[in-house]
Amino acid sequence: MSQIRGLSIILFLAVLVGLFAGSAVAHEGGKAQPRISAQANGTGFNRTLIVRLNDLDTGDPISGATVKVRTQMTRPHVMTLIPRTIPERAPQGTYSIPYTFVMPGDWEAEFEVTGAKVISAKASLAVPVAQTPLPPGETTRPPQALPTRLETEVTGRDWVTMAVLWVHGLASLGWIVGVIVMAIALSVPPLLREGTRGAISAWYRGWGAWAHWAAVPLIVATGIYNIVYVTPFKLAVTPDAIDNLSNIAYGRTYEAILLVKLALFVVLLLTGTTVLVRTIQPRPLASGLGPVRMLVAALGPAGIVYLATVPLILAAAMALRYIHILSHVAEVINT
Repeated sequence: MSQIRGLSIILFLAVLVGLFAGSAVAHEGGKAQPRISAQANGTGFNRTLIVRLNDLDTGDPISGATVKVRTQMTRPHVMTLIPRTIPERAPQGTYSIPYTFVMPGDWEAEFEVTGAKVISAKASLAVPVAQTPLPPGETTRPPQALPTRLETEVTGRDWVTMAVLWVHGLASLGWIVGVIVMAIALSVPPLLREGTRGAISAWYRGWGAWAHWAAVPLIVATGIYNIVYVTPFKLAVTPDAIDNLSNIAYGRTYEAILLVKLALFVVLLLTGTTVLVRTIQPRPLASGLGPVRMLVAALGPAGIVYLATVPLILAAAMALRYIHILSHVAEVINT
C-alpha cells in the first residue's frame, strides 16, 4: 500500500517536471528551420553577396550556421565557379562576402545552409551581371526572400524519433490497458478463484506494481522527447511568446491541445493510482449484482473517471497529430 502511494507521488512529480522541460528547443528534430533571404549588392562584376537566415517558426535570426555559395552562369555559356563559404557578420544571422562574377551573363547563386542546430536547406538567387549600372537613384536592392528547399532525406535522428514514438505508444497502451485489466481481474469475484486472486494480488503488492508502473516514467521520458524534437515550433512559455503564437500557423490550437492532453494524462495518473490502491484491497461486493453493476462497484468513482478519460486522451492525441500535419503544410504554403 505504502509502496503504491510512494511510487505514485514520484511519478506525479516526474509528470510535472515533464510539462515544463525541453520547450526551448522544440523545433523539428531539435533544429531550426531556416528561411533564406539573399541579395547581390553592387553593380557590374564586383558584388557583395548577403544572406539572412531567420527561423521559419519564430522569425528569430539564426546564428552559427555554415553558409556556402556556388555560382553558375547559364548564358551566354555554362560556367561554374568554385564554392565558397560565406562568413557570418553583424547583425546576428547575417552572412556576407565580396564576390566577383568573372564576366557578363545570366548567373545563378545557390546558397546551401548546414549546421548542428539548423535543418539543411538550399535556395537559389538569379543574378544578372551586366556592365551597365543600376537605374538612377537606385544604389542597392533589398534582400529577396527565396524559395527555400529543406532536405527531405530520412536521417538517423528521424529513425530515433520514429522508434521513440513507437515506444511511447506501446508504453501508453500497456499501462492504460493494464490498469483496467488488473482492476477487473482482482475486483470482480467470478473472474478468478479466490486462491488465484490472492496470489496475483500478493504479487502485485510486492513487485508487480513496480513493473507495471515502470511504464509511466517511460511514457513521461518519451513524451518529453516528443515535446523537444517533434513539436513543429518553439513552445510558448512566456507572455510574449504566447502572444507571438498568433503569427504561427495553428500555433495556439496546437499548444492548447497539447496542454489538454497533458492534463488528461495527469487525470489518468491520479485516478489510475486510486483504482489500483482500491484493487489490491478490494471491498466486499453485494451479492446478486448484474455484470454492469458489479463492474461499476468494483471500479468505483475513480475507475469510472479513468475509463471516461481514456477515449478523451486518445482524441487529443489524434487531434494533435492532425494539427501537426496542418502546421507543416501551412509552413510550406506560406514560405
